[in-house]
Amino acid sequence: MLKFIFLSVLVWGVAILQVSAQGGKTCVEATTANQGINISNNSMGEQWFKYTATTNGKVIVSSCGQTTADTYVEIFDGCNLEAFTFSNDFCDKQSEVCFEVISGLTYWICWKDSYTLQTYEWFLTEESKNQGEFCSNPMSIGSGNLSNIIQENTYKWFEFTASRNGKITVQANSTDCKIAVFNDCSTSSTLNNDENWNPSITAFEGQTGQSYLIAIRNSSSNTNVGWSITESNWELGERCAEPIDVHSLDNLPINHDSGTDKWYRFIALRDGDITITSANATTEDTYLEVYEGCGSGKVAFSDDAVGMQSELVLSVKANKAYYIKWDNIFQPKQYAWSLKSGDTTTEDPEIENSNIGIYPNPSTGPVNIDLRGFNSEMVTVKVLSLTGTPIKILKLTGGESTPFNLSDLEAGMYQIVLDDLVSRKVVKFLKQ
Repeated sequence: MLKFIFLSVLVWGVAILQVSAQGGKTCVEATTANQGINISNNSMGEQWFKYTATTNGKVIVSSCGQTTADTYVEIFDGCNLEAFTFSNDFCDKQSEVCFEVISGLTYWICWKDSYTLQTYEWFLTEESKNQGEFCSNPMSIGSGNLSNIIQENTYKWFEFTASRNGKITVQANSTDCKIAVFNDCSTSSTLNNDENWNPSITAFEGQTGQSYLIAIRNSSSNTNVGWSITESNWELGERCAEPIDVHSLDNLPINHDSGTDKWYRFIALRDGDITITSANATTEDTYLEVYEGCGSGKVAFSDDAVGMQSELVLSVKANKAYYIKWDNIFQPKQYAWSLKSGDTTTEDPEIENSNIGIYPNPSTGPVNIDLRGFNSEMVTVKVLSLTGTPIKILKLTGGESTPFNLSDLEAGMYQIVLDDLVSRKVVKFLKQ
């Protein structure tokens, strides 16, 4: 009789344990998780748990080493919100996620039924956080070659303060490491040129004294990660404001090893069509965009038009500038592309013999440079010989007519080029 009572109590106790350890079916029915072992039964659908942190630190939720089931877990700040982190196939088919917690706040854990309907154990551990483990406590580093221990499938956070204005390049020695750069811990404003693609090399605009947060994710089993931070000047073509001018070209190589996009500017000399393509010139996965100016809307793009290469036909207007951006989004290496004209010639333009842009024309020297056709704040005015040799370069304000004295020029014919990076006007000027 006593044996029967003991067994009954034991069975009853196990039943109570299983019920208390099992997750709720919805977020509002979430079961309180304990530090240590918990149980999920995905045959009942999603399994929801909640946990209130007892200290400022981190929580590790993991099914690694507990089951052979294919698990998937998401972590939430509350019901009816998006998951702020998740884990799938962290260790083989099992899941493990580590997230920062604040004492007294509650976090929701959902074991999804996406890949399994099994019952399995998982554990929850609350620990102190290590330096560099989260955005809130990054490791301070300087420029140069660096080496840090970063565990497989984890992030490590660093803080870098720029010592000068210009280009900052962050590069990992292995493509198994991905880099993201942010202004602050909101992580809503990424400075990566490729935004969310997180390459192993990226470059961004740095300002003296400004601090930047760098997150490196290591996907390799090699935990000793080599990487570098370099401060330098931007090179021609790496920014929209400093594009490489092109006319008709064939198989122009592009080097994306700098971790940046590459910008080119094409100024049409008459109405017609042009073809921009990397097809049959490379095996790299390319992505092409065309703009009418820096900061303006995109007018055309191409991705995987011919295999993984880009190609588009663009109708252009005479004297209008088009900005061609070969994007670094897929981390391409050096490759070639071409720009071909149909009805549009890309030879040197004939100089217009008119008073538009500069008057009086001819003149003994005093002239007005008419920039009322330009909306830009700054217009470059170039005075060239008929052979194209620069003689004077001026920076004037667009939208107005400005007096200027060209009396120091020798008598003869000159080219006057008016350019604001959006459009260009070329006129012929006779100095008497």
